[in-house]
Formats: sequence, C-alpha cells, structure tokens
Amino acid sequence: MNENDNALDLINKQLYPLHRPESAAYKTLVERCREELTTQSACVLGNFITKEATKTMVAEVDQVAPNAYSSSEKHNIFFEDNDDNFPSDHPRRRPQMTKLDSVAFDQISCKDGLHRLYSWEPLLSFIASVLRKKQYYRMADPLAALTVNIMHQGQIQGWHFDESEVTTTLMLQAAETGGVFEYAPNVRPDESGSYEILDQVLSGCYPGIRTLKVDPGTLILFVGYRSIHQVTRVSGDVTRYVATLCYKDEPDVCNSPEVQKLFYGRIA
Repeated sequence: MNENDNALDLINKQLYPLHRPESAAYKTLVERCREELTTQSACVLGNFITKEATKTMVAEVDQVAPNAYSSSEKHNIFFEDNDDNFPSDHPRRRPQMTKLDSVAFDQISCKDGLHRLYSWEPLLSFIASVLRKKQYYRMADPLAALTVNIMHQGQIQGWHFDESEVTTTLMLQAAETGGVFEYAPNVRPDESGSYEILDQVLSGCYPGIRTLKVDPGTLILFVGYRSIHQVTRVSGDVTRYVATLCYKDEPDVCNSPEVQKLFYGRIA
C-alpha cells in the first residue's frame, strides 16, 4: 500500500475521490465545499468515512477514553482574559461553561484509523484546495494536532469562537439526545463593531441561530473564527465522540505550555 492509499479504505471514495485530484468529480467537490463555506460558513460531508471505519474508530476511542483529561472551566466567548474596560454583562465578559473530556494526539496510536486519516496526504491536499491554500500543514503539537472531544451525560460546550479560521472535525458517535451543534454565522465583530448580535445570541433570542444535523461518519469544515458556536448539553447513556483535525498556515506550530496544561492537564 503506497502513501496515497494509506487511508483510502476508510473513506467513501465514490462520493469523495480525494485520491483522484485530476478528476472532474474532485474539482466539482472542491467547488461545492467552497460555495458552502461562503454561503453557510459550514461544509458538511456526510458519509465521508465508511460505516465500518466509523465503527472501528469508535472502538479505538473507547480504548483510550478512560485516560482522557476531564476539564470543567468558565470562559468568555474568545477564551481570553476578561477586559475590565467592559461591564460584567457585556458579551466579551459574560461567562460560558464548558465541560468535556479530551483525548490528546499522543494517546492515539499511529495504527488507529483516526491517525491514518489525519496523516493522509490526499486529505491535507483536499482541504488546502478548498481553502485556496498554496501551503497547508498539520499541526506539530504532540497533544493538540489530532484530538477527540468526549462528552458524557450532562457535559456541555459553551458559546465560543475558534482560534483557527476554519476548523476540521469528524463526527464519530452522536449523543443519545442533546449534544447539538448550534452556530450563528459571520457574527464576530471587528475592533469597532457592534456587539448587539452577540448579546442576542448569549441571551437566547437571536433568530439567526442555525443547527447542524451531523451523523456519525460526517466530516465538517467550519468557519469557527467568524461564527460563534456551542454544543448543547448531552443527555443519555451514549457518549458523544468528535475528532478535531488541526491544520495550520505555517509549519511546526505548537501550543504554548500554558495552553497545553489548560486543555490536556499536562505539558508535552
């Protein structure tokens, strides 16, 4: 099996011919994703990986889930220190709660399906093409490059913006109930912008909130830097598994030791 075939058995190659970048079907797929990112701030690629691959990846996560780092933290929507120049009820300071468990990259075996998919060159090239990147790189962080968010009964991810312009995630296992991905597209204010919409979002009265129905096996490209989003509280006995595949515009990017400690409970 050559390098380009390393994860070909994992994906639905008839729907997603990532191994054939010269084909018309590939070019059509890239254009579709670009349009959806522009118009919807999210590109949803259902059945991206096969049902068998999804089942295998879930079983592999099950093996390491007991060693996941459990976090419970209050934060603002930018994950920044509070700016006392704003009142306590301002959207920049209004506290959000996130409770989840995280599997770090170094806990995922290089033989596991998730690791194989993340390391697969055609996937990196495809995402770079969608984002019109001449160069795109896997994150070098030994903890954060590839992670799995695990959400059990009662856990939640509060409203926030992502640090990266576009985030790539793979749904592996949906919660029994709850665990719904909600977002408001293109609402991040600039330096002099209004916070009225963000106030409405955090108050639960913004009419433009959207929901993504995401089934297991779905790959998502999401403009998380511009679009505020949350995951509603999980209920039931089925644990929610979502993998995050981190890519960067520059090579050799790692998080600071402080960020590693915050999200994974240790420093690599």
